[in-house]
Amino acid sequence: MSKLGVPLPLTSVILGCNLLVLPPVLAQANHTNTTVPEIQTTANLPSKNEAPGQVIRLADTSGVMDTSTDEINTTNQYPRPSSVTTFNSNNFGEETLSNSNVISSTLENKVSAGDRLRSITSDDKPQVQEIPTNQLQLPKLYSQPPDLMQGVTRVEDLRDVSPGDWAYEALRSLVEKYRCIAGSEKETFEGNRAITRYEFAAAFNTCFIKTGRIIYSLSNTFSNQEDLAVVQRLQADFATELKALTTRLDNLEERVAFVKDHRFSTTTVLRGTVDFNLISAFGDKKAVVSGANPREDLNEIPTLSTRVNLNFDTSFTGKDRLRTNIRAGNTSNFGNSVTGTEMTQLIGTVNNGNDITLNSLFYEFPIGGKRGKVAIASVADFPTRIFPALNPVSSISNFGAESPIFSFAFGTGAVVYYNFTDKIAAGVSYLSTSGSNLLEGLFGGQYTALAQVTYTPSDKLALAFTYGHYYASEPGSTIDVTGSKGSRFAQLPFGESTATSSNAYGLQFTYKLSDKLILGGWVSYFNAIAESSPRVNGLDGSIGANADIWSWAVTAVIPDLGKLGSQLNFVLGMPPKVISNDVPSRLDRDTSMHFELSYRYPVTDRVFITPGVLLITNPEHNAANNSIWIGLLQTTFTF
Repeated sequence: MSKLGVPLPLTSVILGCNLLVLPPVLAQANHTNTTVPEIQTTANLPSKNEAPGQVIRLADTSGVMDTSTDEINTTNQYPRPSSVTTFNSNNFGEETLSNSNVISSTLENKVSAGDRLRSITSDDKPQVQEIPTNQLQLPKLYSQPPDLMQGVTRVEDLRDVSPGDWAYEALRSLVEKYRCIAGSEKETFEGNRAITRYEFAAAFNTCFIKTGRIIYSLSNTFSNQEDLAVVQRLQADFATELKALTTRLDNLEERVAFVKDHRFSTTTVLRGTVDFNLISAFGDKKAVVSGANPREDLNEIPTLSTRVNLNFDTSFTGKDRLRTNIRAGNTSNFGNSVTGTEMTQLIGTVNNGNDITLNSLFYEFPIGGKRGKVAIASVADFPTRIFPALNPVSSISNFGAESPIFSFAFGTGAVVYYNFTDKIAAGVSYLSTSGSNLLEGLFGGQYTALAQVTYTPSDKLALAFTYGHYYASEPGSTIDVTGSKGSRFAQLPFGESTATSSNAYGLQFTYKLSDKLILGGWVSYFNAIAESSPRVNGLDGSIGANADIWSWAVTAVIPDLGKLGSQLNFVLGMPPKVISNDVPSRLDRDTSMHFELSYRYPVTDRVFITPGVLLITNPEHNAANNSIWIGLLQTTFTF
């Protein structure tokens, strides 16, 4: 520094600015360049990849805008498949209640011409002239001295800066002589936080403006010509970064204008998926119930089908959500009509002849701050949209997607979930498929009441206990006892037209064994009771007959296998099976096993390919049935 002949006060300026930038920045200085290019505008704009957080702010000179990349995101975020890494009872799922991840209706006001950084004109910027070798040419003075201390924070007021710090004198000089530094809103300087080159350029330019005002004000405090020469040189060195800021801000305004002109709604966000499915079933005969012999051949014709799923999410407060879900498709679920058993049923299929239908409609809002959530649905809600199912796999099958304890809860009603502590949470739900029926209503027809307690002792382990009570006057015409999972006898233990109730119990867990292996599993038990005589179905039984139904599964995930964001999924389990029944003719005598393997591979952030295979041994818990295979190749586009 002595080689430059810079006095101690300006030396402090350079030292203070070095706190905000990597050493190579000042190393670019050209010591012979005294011509300063015109600088049009400046901005305090974090880089695209910078994590949001507190930024170092300089004193306001109308030349710096403090903004955050969190406020500017034009991409509709759609939940992409990812491996489960931590488990917490606070976790409501991948989606948030707000539409804050989409550009807001007021964003244009934040980066519009009115708030944009104004170009410094000849009326309000100091024109720094080339310095003669023997004389300092002073331009026209300000008519009134500027308020140099406006927005300046005293070093003594910064809670994280003390006189013992090595840079304390440099910071004090920046404040007392050059009036160009301010702390954060928390009255801290955060001197150890890394910043980008753009942040540094904007901060440095603010100091230039302040020092320029000092130079050309009536209270000029620059002591000699060398001080001004160093300021000129540094300003020229950072002209490139400042020009880049101008370009970035112009591009940002263009993006905001484009989104404003093409947005769907100021309050509603559209998210969706489009699936192309190539599916085929393989086997000898269609499955039949336990005790019978198969006779009908299983056709093995591959099919190519599609499904479109659209979510319209509307937020009125930024924390609530009104979701309207519509679907269309021609994809068979490859269940009973194709293979003779629902054990082969696939997940997420739609087969409505490609007609657009309303699939779900609900409104949800938070309670207790961010600790709880309430959802009220008029059409087709389900508890695991809020309850943690604790199943890490992205399954291709209906059985592998979640425990059967959740599958018979579906329809119109409400779901509530609340985190009492960071480790313990609980929820209840009441859902009915007859909610809009004038004769039965919410409480006179089919319904399911569910309660769950979730315990998360660490970020590696989560446990949940679930209880459910079910009733249906005709289970064969609505949601059955096990939610279309397991054997025909498990779904309808007393026949299609026998009024049936059930008390169900489920235990689920997820354990993160390592970053490369996550385990999950469940066991469920249903105690079904005949509320009317099974004889209406031609069965030998009476009112009050009991049936015990069991199911279990073990799941595993290997995340990021081959590519970041990919996921290998494995499911092994026993679909719901009737192990005892007071109606002997509806007892499952053998045992089926479910084997599933799939691999979800991200081609891009918005395109995924999922090959998968499903094997059911002894379908319908009947050893007389041959094994049935399902092969699937799915391509998913998200937007």
